Amino acid sequence: MSRYRICAIVAALLCALAVALGKPALCWAIIAGLTIVVGLGVAFPQMSFFGPFICQGQNARRQIALTFDDGPDARSTPALLDLLHHEAVPAAFFCIGKRVVAERELTTRISREGHLPGNHTFNHSNLTNFFGPGRLRDELQTTQAAVAAVAGTAPAFFRPPMGLSNPFTFYVAKKLGLKVVGWTIRSLDTRITEPERVVQRVVARLAPGAVILLHDGNIPAERLVRTVKSLLAKLREQGYEVVRLDKLLA
Repeated sequence: MSRYRICAIVAALLCALAVALGKPALCWAIIAGLTIVVGLGVAFPQMSFFGPFICQGQNARRQIALTFDDGPDARSTPALLDLLHHEAVPAAFFCIGKRVVAERELTTRISREGHLPGNHTFNHSNLTNFFGPGRLRDELQTTQAAVAAVAGTAPAFFRPPMGLSNPFTFYVAKKLGLKVVGWTIRSLDTRITEPERVVQRVVARLAPGAVILLHDGNIPAERLVRTVKSLLAKLREQGYEVVRLDKLLA
């Protein structure tokens, strides 16, 4: 049973007790408190409020995983792949389905060079977390098929847009055999434009087993390469090995 269901049941019982005691104001306070907790659960994957959100890998070894969202992007992903190939570093790419369709060869390259394609919905709509199970299933299934058609295998991992979730997220993902992945460290590279500040933010939060969230979509290639190259240097300095996400989670 998810934490959401437990909280909902407890809140319902407490509200019933408050009404029985003639204290409707207390009932409303309980409902307000539940609303706040649910809002936090939606926004913070690490709470695993609605289901098993994977945000951390094995920490027995000094290993981390790099993950990139919102690609493939012809403006930036090729330069990133060149860098990762040169550094012999694997990564996970949570791909937007419609971009996979538009950039078939680039998606093939991601898989061919040993990286792990993931599912990031087909349209990456800001309203994804308001979709019912039917529409969410369509988003995920269409992306599964798109990736499988060009990479040879369908993704095993799904990251919701912006990391937002609800009970449907885990219900649909489970039906499709997908594990839902969040992050340990959010780089904020879509907001912070200076590579040095992005790297400082990540390094300050490093720990064995960390899943690092970066973006290859909609990030200028030069900025992306500078960020990742500097981050890899810092990781080496601190004795971290970069492994593929599925290996970190195994």
